[in-house]
Amino acid sequence: MAWELINMTKFDVSIVIVTIARKNLLRSVRSVFAQKYSGKIQVLVGIDIDIYNQSKLIYQTLINECPENIVLTWIDLGYSTSVRHSGIHASFYGGSLRTAMSFLANSEYVVYLDDDDWFLENHVSSMLEIIKDHVWAFSYSYYADGNTSTPLCVDEIESVGVSQGVYAKKFGGFVRPSGLTLNKLKTMHLLHIWSMSLSKYGDGEDRLIFEHLRKLPHAFSKNATVCAAIDPLDGNHSLRKDFILSKGIQYSTYRKMDSSRAN
Repeated sequence: MAWELINMTKFDVSIVIVTIARKNLLRSVRSVFAQKYSGKIQVLVGIDIDIYNQSKLIYQTLINECPENIVLTWIDLGYSTSVRHSGIHASFYGGSLRTAMSFLANSEYVVYLDDDDWFLENHVSSMLEIIKDHVWAFSYSYYADGNTSTPLCVDEIESVGVSQGVYAKKFGGFVRPSGLTLNKLKTMHLLHIWSMSLSKYGDGEDRLIFEHLRKLPHAFSKNATVCAAIDPLDGNHSLRKDFILSKGIQYSTYRKMDSSRAN
């Protein structure tokens, strides 16, 4: 009986999502619910701050929709660990939550997802297939219009891996958190980095951890299985918009709904 209880709490994969409880969280978690994967999935949702007073409503909605092979672990400390919201950790986007949830995840494999991004239905199965004996893995992603939930075009310039893309010379490449999969037992010494920041603006934790990951064995898929919502308030928006336009795709959104950069 004891073994059965322990076995029930182990998962094939854990998905970590940090959020300010905006409505887009519903889309993110539902994209995990829609995965074409029959194994056991843990979804850890960490509330940095319930800025819209929607956390309880969103939780109840999602728990009612949760598939049988998925467990929703909802973490609301009642306070923020980020300096942005009176906490002590430098990351503006969740403070120490992503670090803490990575350790709390009861799976060897941790997949990250921002609360405004979403997965295509084969993302989890694809990541688990390619990571195997590697330390980490990632897939290409789509630039997407978060307001309309529309994929625009594959990102071929930013989140494209080690020594690739527009950040190859400056940062040795780049991979955005959404779609990044870690073998957490092989990267435990790096997980604290999620709580840090590269600049006074509280961002860049993804670049800090990538600086270490890029030197470790990894796998990747050019099959884009992540949709990354672009934000006009992001400093790199003009780069992305120009690339999207170069593909013959018109993108005219001037403001992203519930932008985390505005809160």
